[in-house]
Amino acid sequence: MGVLLKIILISVLVYYIFKTAFRLFLPLLGKKFEEEIYKRAQNQEKIKKEGEITIQIRKDKSEKIDKDFGEYTDFEEIDE
Repeated sequence: MGVLLKIILISVLVYYIFKTAFRLFLPLLGKKFEEEIYKRAQNQEKIKKEGEITIQIRKDKSEKIDKDFGEYTDFEEIDE
């Protein structure tokens, strides 16, 4: 009976230790993650300035859509 009580007590203590550790360290990890996202956003703004237009031309023009591609559905108008 004493061994079972020790296992339960140790399990409860470990649970509360992890719970408090996550409460302390999770906000710090969140701030670090937020700073990383902010830095990446700043780098993207430096690359492309506001008002700048970029045109990318596709070199592969072999993929033309055929007029007979897909199905044709005939619709009729119904007078109500």
